[in-house]
Amino acid sequence: MPKYLISYRKTEGAGQKPEWTSFTTTSETSLEAHAIRERVDRRISVLGEQLWGNGQDVWIGQGRLDDVLYRREEAVPETSIVYGLVEE
Repeated sequence: MPKYLISYRKTEGAGQKPEWTSFTTTSETSLEAHAIRERVDRRISVLGEQLWGNGQDVWIGQGRLDDVLYRREEAVPETSIVYGLVEE
C-alpha cells in the first residue's frame, strides 16, 4: 500500500510562530488534495490546533522519507500543507 507523509504548519495560539508537524498514512488508492485536507482537518480538530498559512495543499513528490522531509522545508513560507509519497 502506498505510504504518504503529510505535513502541515500549525500554531497552538495567536501570535505563536508556526511550526511543521507531520504524520504518515497508508491508502490503497491514490490520495488527492481534498482527501489530504480532510485528514489534516480531522487531526487538527482532535488536537485543538490551528492551521497556519494560506490554506494551500502542495504535492512535493515521492522519495525516501528524509528526501520528502527535506523538500517540505523548501515549500513557500505561506504554504499550509505539503504531502508526498514515501518509498519503502
